[in-house]
Amino acid sequence: MLPPMAQAHSHLDSLWTEYREVFHHWDDLTLARWLAQTLGQFEGRAWRMSHPLMGAYRLAAQLAHDRQIWFKRLATPPAAYTESPCCRAPMLPLLTRDVRESGLICPHCDEPLLSADELPKECRPGILEWATEYAPVHAVAHWDDAQRKACGDYDGAFEEAAKTAEALLARAGDEVAPLLLDHYPAVVWEDQDECLEVRPEDVKL
Repeated sequence: MLPPMAQAHSHLDSLWTEYREVFHHWDDLTLARWLAQTLGQFEGRAWRMSHPLMGAYRLAAQLAHDRQIWFKRLATPPAAYTESPCCRAPMLPLLTRDVRESGLICPHCDEPLLSADELPKECRPGILEWATEYAPVHAVAHWDDAQRKACGDYDGAFEEAAKTAEALLARAGDEVAPLLLDHYPAVVWEDQDECLEVRPEDVKL
């Protein structure tokens, strides 16, 4: 029998698979047009990764990647979006807490879009400073037994780390991700930390 957390993830995965099924019934042209039109709605904002519209877009975008929709050039994305070097889809950067190691992520193919060294130089210091501050906070969720015993009250340390993560994620949405809007038409930012049990609704802007 699966442990409760594993069961929760299994149920959630099944639910997202059900959501994705809607797009399977669309032909390539319909899918391409919907993606292009939705990109137009995204312009000018930094979007939570958990936003329902962004969630739907990511599901459709991943299916489009499987079908190589953007290679077929069935629809023209808004002019503000340049082509991603990883998969040729419109460039829509995803900012996560792992930006120092993984750079910005492409939500179409889930591959690195830009490395940390390739971040626009005007916003690189602010983004990397935020990620550096976040790293030890997130690490609390992965402390080994010796580290947990050494702190004396791991439950308290975990709770404090979760609260700090909430504030740092809110800062990502308020201050850090918007830095990229001077260089890209829209940006997505990760607004949860499953390891610290921080959910999107905990992150207040």
